[in-house]
Amino acid sequence: MAIKNPHYTFRTEAGLLINSGTSRSIVLSGNIHDLFFIEDGEQGDYIPLVKFLTRSWDIPGFLLIVYELNGPLRFLRTSDREKMRDVFNLWRQAASPERKRGAGYEQSRPPSEDAFGAAPARLKTAPTGGTYPPSEDAFEGYLDDAIGSPTLALELLRQFCLISRTTNHLGEKLLTEKLLIIIEATDMLLPEGEIRGLSQADRHRVSIVQDWISDSEFMKATDTVVFVTESKSLVNSRIMRLPQVVGVEIPSPELDARRHFISWFNRTQKPAGQTLNLWGTQAQLAMLTAGLSLQALRQLLVATCYAGGKLRPEAVIEKVSEFIQAQLGEDVVEFKKPAHTLKDIVGNRKLVEFLKTRLIPRITSIGADAISGLSVCGPIGSGKTFIFEGLAGELDIPVLVLKNIRSMWFGQTDVIFERLRRLLMALVKVLIFVDEADTQFGDVGRDAHSTERRLTGKIQAMMSDPQLRGNITWLLMTARIYNLSPDLRREGRVGDIVIPVLDPSGEDREAFLRWTLGNVFNETLPDAALQLLLEHTEGYSAASFASLRADLEATKNLKEDLTVDDIVDVVTDRILPNIGPIRRYQILQAFVNCTRKSLLPGDYSPEIRKSWLRQIAELEAMGVTG
Repeated sequence: MAIKNPHYTFRTEAGLLINSGTSRSIVLSGNIHDLFFIEDGEQGDYIPLVKFLTRSWDIPGFLLIVYELNGPLRFLRTSDREKMRDVFNLWRQAASPERKRGAGYEQSRPPSEDAFGAAPARLKTAPTGGTYPPSEDAFEGYLDDAIGSPTLALELLRQFCLISRTTNHLGEKLLTEKLLIIIEATDMLLPEGEIRGLSQADRHRVSIVQDWISDSEFMKATDTVVFVTESKSLVNSRIMRLPQVVGVEIPSPELDARRHFISWFNRTQKPAGQTLNLWGTQAQLAMLTAGLSLQALRQLLVATCYAGGKLRPEAVIEKVSEFIQAQLGEDVVEFKKPAHTLKDIVGNRKLVEFLKTRLIPRITSIGADAISGLSVCGPIGSGKTFIFEGLAGELDIPVLVLKNIRSMWFGQTDVIFERLRRLLMALVKVLIFVDEADTQFGDVGRDAHSTERRLTGKIQAMMSDPQLRGNITWLLMTARIYNLSPDLRREGRVGDIVIPVLDPSGEDREAFLRWTLGNVFNETLPDAALQLLLEHTEGYSAASFASLRADLEATKNLKEDLTVDDIVDVVTDRILPNIGPIRRYQILQAFVNCTRKSLLPGDYSPEIRKSWLRQIAELEAMGVTG
C-alpha cells in the first residue's frame, strides 16, 4: 500500500495567517533544522526548511526575500530583484529634497535623511544636510553593504515594506506584489535579555524590528515577515510579547512522516549496489525511531547501507538515545532501558501484585482509562527506584530519566522545555522517570523565582495535556512528597495514584533476609537462628538489607565458609544510622498521601489517619521535618 506524502500543518497554519491578514509578523519555531518533503518529479525530494518554504510559497502575487545571518538578501527570482531595484531607486529619487516636490509620490513615512544610520561612502550630501545616493547605485550598494551587517539588512527590509505601500499621485502602488520576507537565525539577530545588558548593535536591531512590526500602516498592509528560530524563548521578549506577533510551531516528525522518509530513502537514496537491510519491517523501524529528526534518521540509514550489515533494534535505540541526549543535554536527560523486571523484586508482594494487575494495564492503555502519571513516595532507602525501574523493564518501553532541568544559563530552562515537549509529542509509549522529584521542581507561589514558576507550570501543563495522555506516563519519585507542589499532586496529573513504598515487614522481611543470605549461606537456616536474625533486623529498610548483604560478602572473603554464628555476629554488630525520626516522618507522610487503602498496612479508618497526622505534628514540634 502506497504511503501518503507528509502533510505539514505548520505550513497550512502559516499560510492561513498570511492569506487572511491575521498577522503580518509570524515566528516559526521548533524543528527548524530538519528536512521536509516537497513534490518534485516522480519521487519528490527532502529539503531544508527555508528552501521548502520558498518552494511552497512561490506563487503569483508574492515577492519573496530571504535574509540569512552574514549572508546576502536573496530574491527568489532575478526578475524580482530587478523589480525591487527599480522601485527602490525611483522611491529614493522621489525622497530627495530636490525632487520631492515634483515627484508626485505619497509616502507613508518619507525619510528626510538617510534611514540607515551612518551613510556609506558612496552617498552624496543633499543640500539640506540629509543624504541620498545616486539612483543607479543605491539599491545594489545597499545590498552589498548589508552583507555582514545585520542591522543594515533589517533596516533595508523595513524600507522595502515602506516602499511596498507607497503610492503615486494616481493612488497606484509602486510595487504590485506582496512582500514575503523570511529571516533566519532570528535568535542571533534579536537575542533575549534585558535591554540594558545587550550590546548597542543588538539594541539597535531590536528597536528597528519593534518599530517595523508595530507600525500601524505595516499591520494594515499586505506584506508579511516570517522570523525563523529554534526557540521563541531565545528571541527578545520585547518582540515576542507584542500581541501582533503570532507563533507557529514546527513539530518533530511523527510516525507517518518517518515511515514515508524510510520508504523514500529506500527507493531513491541508497547508494547503488547497497541495500537497506532491516531486522524487521520499515513500519517497525519507523515506530522504534520515535523522537529522531529526519536528519538523524538519514544518518542512521546511510550508515547502515555503508556498513552492509543488518540494522538491529539495539543500534536504533542507541541512536535515539544519543540524539535525545544531544538535544536536551546529557546532564538533563538519560535514555534508559532497565535490565531487570518485576520478577527480580524481593518482597513487596502486595505492591508487585498491584503493579501487575492494576497499574500496568492503565499505563499500556490508550483509552479513557489511561493515566497521565503517578507518584511514588516512601522513606529513603525503601527501594523505590529499583522497584519502578523493574516496572519499566516489565513494560519493555523506553524510559526517559529527567535528571536536571534547571539550567544555569538564563533562558535555557525554557529552551529545554520547548525541545522536551516537541520530543514528547513525537514519542509513543514512553515512561518519564523523575527521581528525587522534590528537588527537580519548584513552587508556583509568589515567593518562588519566576524561572521556578515557569518550570513547574510547564510541567503541569504537559502532564495534563490530552495530546500526550496514553503515550506519555509521568512517574515522580520522592521521599518528601509533601515538598511537591499541590498543583502537581492533584488528580489528572500525578495525584491519580500515589503509591507508598514501605519497609518490609512480616513475610516480606523474611524474604529480604533469605535474599540477603543467599550468596553466603546455602544451607537451611534453623528456626531459632531465623527468629534471632529477624529480631535483629527489625526496622531494616531495603537499603539496610542490601548493606548487610555486602557486609556478609566481605566477611565471606575472609572466611571460606560462614556459619550461622558468623552471620549472627555480623548482624548483631551492626547499628543503623541515626536517621530514624526522619524516616518515621517520611513514612507517616507516605501514609497520609497514599491514594489507595489497599496499599496501606493493616486496616484503614479515619481515626487511624488522624493518629498519623497527630504523630506528624509531634515530630514537627520536635524539629523533625524530613
